[in-house]
Amino acid sequence: MKNTVSLKLNRDFRRLYSKGRHVSGAYVAVYMSANRLKTANRLGLTASTSLGHAVIRNRLKRLMRAAYTALEPYIGTGYDFVLVARGRAVGSCEEQIRKDLRYSFRKLGLLECED
Repeated sequence: MKNTVSLKLNRDFRRLYSKGRHVSGAYVAVYMSANRLKTANRLGLTASTSLGHAVIRNRLKRLMRAAYTALEPYIGTGYDFVLVARGRAVGSCEEQIRKDLRYSFRKLGLLECED
């Protein structure tokens, strides 16, 4: 993740949940808001305990991170994102999550020209 740093503070997550724009896909819900860092994006990943035990939740976060990394060159900078795994994501592959993220970013108007 070249232009992205981790979003770690609870207040940042809460700010995105309450005031950020969001789009829900089949596998991932995306919350976004502009940040004050014009040169970098910040990314937070969440997977609820209702999705399964730690191995499943960590796998989902790895898949979401990999899908985001594949789309990162086509996303502008200066945004905060929180990706929330949904129930259907359990047992899915990276390609399905990547398609879902591509749909969400297009809907939010963030995806620049993609080859």
